[in-house]
Amino acid sequence: MTALVIAALAYLALALILVYAVDNLVALFFPDAHSALPLHFPTFEKMMALSRKYYRK
Repeated sequence: MTALVIAALAYLALALILVYAVDNLVALFFPDAHSALPLHFPTFEKMMALSRKYYRK
């Protein structure tokens, strides 16, 4: 039973390392020119104000 748990943890660690490596390779070949949603301070402030407004209702 212990060997099974160790094998499962090793498999999970290997899978996570593989995903991390592939993610870094993709980021290397396709750099992100701009973020999908630029969150500037005024935008964030408006979102928080609306959130407080609807929370009070």
